[in-house]
Amino acid sequence: MTNFSNVLVNSGGKWVGMVLQLREAMQTIEALRTGRIMVASTEAVTPAGCFADEAYIVPPIKNGAYIDTLLKICSQQGVRVVVPLLDVDLVCLAPHLDAFERVGTTVICPEPELVDLCFDKGRLEDFLRTENLPYPRTFMPDQLKEAEYPLFYKRRRGFGSMGSGICKSYDEAQTILAKVDDLVWQQYVSFPEVSVDAYISHSGKCIVCVQWIRDKVVAGEAYRSHTVNIPAVRDLGRRTIESLARRQLRGPLNVQIFDSDPPLVIEVNTRLGSGRVFSNVACGGRLMSAVLNEACGGISDGDPDDYIVGMELYRFLGEVFHVGTQIVKISPSR
Repeated sequence: MTNFSNVLVNSGGKWVGMVLQLREAMQTIEALRTGRIMVASTEAVTPAGCFADEAYIVPPIKNGAYIDTLLKICSQQGVRVVVPLLDVDLVCLAPHLDAFERVGTTVICPEPELVDLCFDKGRLEDFLRTENLPYPRTFMPDQLKEAEYPLFYKRRRGFGSMGSGICKSYDEAQTILAKVDDLVWQQYVSFPEVSVDAYISHSGKCIVCVQWIRDKVVAGEAYRSHTVNIPAVRDLGRRTIESLARRQLRGPLNVQIFDSDPPLVIEVNTRLGSGRVFSNVACGGRLMSAVLNEACGGISDGDPDDYIVGMELYRFLGEVFHVGTQIVKISPSR
């Protein structure tokens, strides 16, 4: 009989830090202590795969065979927990959570309704309005002529800043609309963005709530960051988290907030994204441990304000040299 004690990271790709931190967290969970950390990717060789115990090739997320391939890996390789890293992966996986449960695997992913609520920026805006949570002023396409420019636009169901930008005039807005019509248009806000990484336990309590600011961003990824504790941002973040908890959201989430007066909610992400490695270290490893512990049936607790303020992150590049699938050298080494 297969011993389900392994963890599989979807779309692991280059995120070595996520693999290493999850491996550390596995040692704090009895059910996973003897397990292996695995990576699934569309590529045969990836940096994260080189640092994992095993790596598997899977079809692209939108391929019809993607779910069946993952289910087969989970069933045959004893995967207890699947950790997706991309929004689009959650959208794909959410309707199939029961199928994974039937083979003995828990996916770190909310129910489809909650995934869609946070992924669809139009629905999220309706939610924020209903909950009286402030957000940037939004304009419908027929209101753009009277809007004050510049405006910020983004895809209603986009991710990773793809398809977003600053629009400086009504004529430019019409040109953009002629190419893509499913957009959200908002007032342009020039205040700093604060990321609030959180975890809602199965009891409905927020047990992690780490604030950090991205100081240097390259291609949408934070390369330098520092943790902060801004009371007004903390309060809005906590209100947003509690509102989602009342909707039965459980697990990891990220709330993006403008540090304006008053603060404004930008968006909410329900994935365990690559930046969570920073928050995990800031809170002493509680975030990753909670993710895995509750996936294995435990209940986690903790003080959401217990994290290191003023800690900095400086990401750096590494190299994987290979001939075909034969690894020649990894730097830094494993």
